[in-house]
Amino acid sequence: MELIKIYQGNLVDARELWEFLESKQRFADWIKKRIQECDLIEGKEYFTFHKIMKRSKTNEYHLTLSAAKEVAMMERNNKGKQARRYFIQCEETLNKLKENKRFAAFSELELTKQKFKHTLYEVGLEDKHYVEIDAEGKRVFMNGKIVEDNFLETVLIKARDLATHMTHHNTVSKAMKDAEEIKEENKGNHAQIRDALMEKGIVPEELPSKEDIKKLEE
Repeated sequence: MELIKIYQGNLVDARELWEFLESKQRFADWIKKRIQECDLIEGKEYFTFHKIMKRSKTNEYHLTLSAAKEVAMMERNNKGKQARRYFIQCEETLNKLKENKRFAAFSELELTKQKFKHTLYEVGLEDKHYVEIDAEGKRVFMNGKIVEDNFLETVLIKARDLATHMTHHNTVSKAMKDAEEIKEENKGNHAQIRDALMEKGIVPEELPSKEDIKKLEE
């Protein structure tokens, strides 16, 4: 039974956890306190993102499963214990799934994309910018088509991960802030990785689609 939704295999929406725990504190105060108490590391154990709620922008947070487990423990009540046991079960399931090489590669790519998205938020960009930047990379990689990562072969998932890593690295190292500049960087990196695959006789768009990897999470 899913007590709290798990996103991308390893992430928990902090606001949804707060609601489940029935905390009496304001969400903004609660999450800042818990991050400090648990000494969580931004970009590794939690990620910030923005959401428009009632015409205003709010700061939202995603926690890794291990971070969510620590936060639940700090609640020191039955709801906290229930959430903690649930997250332990989720971690055990995730560890078993990671024995599947394709799922492990997909999980790594999802984490890379989350870190990249977080970096874009830090420079003032929004979800719509990330979606467009990522889509253009996919389009170049698959020679004009857009195929979602959860249907790709393992080798293509790993290739997408490398191209996205390159874009993330260069966005930070070159202090990029313009969406168009980052988009071109991402397209160029995906083109380079595509060329490397092609040199080895791997044509991305010719590899058959695989079963949806997300079904393994169910």
